[in-house]
Amino acid sequence: MRVRPADPVRAVVRLARCGLARWQRPAAARERGPATAVTWPPEVIGRLEAHVSQLSVAERRALDPTTHPRDFRQPDQLSCGAAALVVSRLVHDRPYALWMATGHDPHGDRTDSSTAADRWRSEVLAMHRRVTGLRDHDGDLQWPWLRMVGTSPWGAARQMTGDGGSGVPGARYTARTLDPEDLGTEFDRLMAAVEAGHTAPLYVGNDLRPAHVVLAVRAAGHDLEVYEPSAGRMVRVARDEFAAGRFSLGGWTVPWFAVLPR
Repeated sequence: MRVRPADPVRAVVRLARCGLARWQRPAAARERGPATAVTWPPEVIGRLEAHVSQLSVAERRALDPTTHPRDFRQPDQLSCGAAALVVSRLVHDRPYALWMATGHDPHGDRTDSSTAADRWRSEVLAMHRRVTGLRDHDGDLQWPWLRMVGTSPWGAARQMTGDGGSGVPGARYTARTLDPEDLGTEFDRLMAAVEAGHTAPLYVGNDLRPAHVVLAVRAAGHDLEVYEPSAGRMVRVARDEFAAGRFSLGGWTVPWFAVLPR
């Protein structure tokens, strides 16, 4: 690869990223089946369906955070990763989505009096404390992380993994360094994950550092639909735009890491 002498810092960072990404790349692509849906206890499903049946069409639509993403903007400058992880859980956990939208918890069959905006803010800030703390959502020990620098990719991978996490229940996830020399292939991996039913936290920034976390949610034709928490909006990203750095997610244009199913 060609190195420009006028930009040695950028060149060193790029070389390091290439090396790490190629070290992480599997020798052969592993085929994955579709993501499997969780089965909740029958009584929870019964309460969930009973409550949802009483909702209007607009209220049912509100259960999907991607239909009104402006209500799910990150509450502070440090919580983009936590916001992406809460939205990811809302996509995969129907009882959790019902509670967030209406205040009704089908697990305990009770309704709280807080507003949806209050629940959102509280959940994101709690998520940020959890993914940077000593214990993960399962109560297991994890490496802590400085909250003032956001959410680490490996912390996000832990939060995505397992029942009660933010990913597909029962699935396992890993943080992957994206190869800046082969971003077309990296886009294809993201697309394969969302087409299989997963969501994928994606770290973007500039040539020197990752600075923002978004969430790849689904495919829209040949494009990725991405939740962008700083503006609270859904953004379409095409493969050629991703590969060439011609997209903008929160003002950032360089992909760094993705959290993908194993």
